[in-house]
Order: sequence, then structure tokens, then C-alpha cells
Amino acid sequence: MTLRTAALAALALALTGAALAADPPNPIGFPKGPDPGGGLGVFRVWYEGGEWHLRTSTENSVGKKDKLLVFTGTVKCDGKVTVEGKKLEKKGKTGDSFTPHADGKGFDFEFKTYGATDEVVFKVADGGKNLKFKFVLNGEKPALLRIMIGANGDHPDKTEFTLPAHPKKK
Repeated sequence: MTLRTAALAALALALTGAALAADPPNPIGFPKGPDPGGGLGVFRVWYEGGEWHLRTSTENSVGKKDKLLVFTGTVKCDGKVTVEGKKLEKKGKTGDSFTPHADGKGFDFEFKTYGATDEVVFKVADGGKNLKFKFVLNGEKPALLRIMIGANGDHPDKTEFTLPAHPKKK
């Protein structure tokens, strides 16, 4: 191995280690970033006042009922989770739902939206350590810029990501 090859290998290893050691996005505070537009909606996740919030929204699409977006996904935890719906429509074309898991450690959701906002609020019991999120938009993985986390509107590195169940202010 040449000196240059060894240096490149060491640099690649260092960069990989730095990427693995990177902190997850800080989920504290409402994501204030703007909707990236294009009518494809956003997922917003944040922690505030001891509660988690998962909100989906689309830009104003009044008169465009054919532009229905379906946000689906799963939130799992290693501890107990209690979830409550906010701003959910119960019936019709835009009927929304969430289903707690039988073991009490998460829930699945389906929000059907156009020009609206849907949200669930949930709490994690004291023993919970990690939350695992998985998001799907219209049956496909959404663009990462459509997932906004915490006050900075950070984006995860993939559509399945983990955050601490009880985040601390940094």
C-alpha cells in the first residue's frame, strides 16, 4: 500500500467514524421552517413540554381535491406510549386514523390530507429510551427535506430514523 493510499484509507475511516458519531437532530421545539412547496406536504416532529408532536400538512390546495396526499407511518418505542389525536378528520375522503400497537409501545397512522393539517400528540413513559420513526408519503419514501425535526427544522439522514424518547436541551 502506498503512502497516498494509506492516507486516503485513514481519511475515509475517520469520515465514516465522524458520520456514525454525529448527533441525531435536536427534536426540541416546533419546526419553523417553511413547507418546501410543490404540493407534496411535510412531516413535522417535535418535543415540547414533555410531549411529542407528529404533524403532517400540505400547502393550500383549496379547489384541488384530486391532490389528496396520504401520509402513513409508524412510531415505535422500547417503552410505553400513549397517543391522542389532534386536528384529525374522522370521516369521508380525508378521514384520518391512528392505531396504538397491542403492546402499547407505539402506533401506526394514516392521515389523508389536502390543504390541511393533521396531528397526534404522544407521551413516552419514563422507562422509554428511543423512538423509531418510519414515514411514507403516497406509498413511497418521502424526500428527506419533507421531514422537519425540532426548532431548527433539521432533516434526518433517512426516512426511518431514531430519536431519544426523552430529549434534553442542548
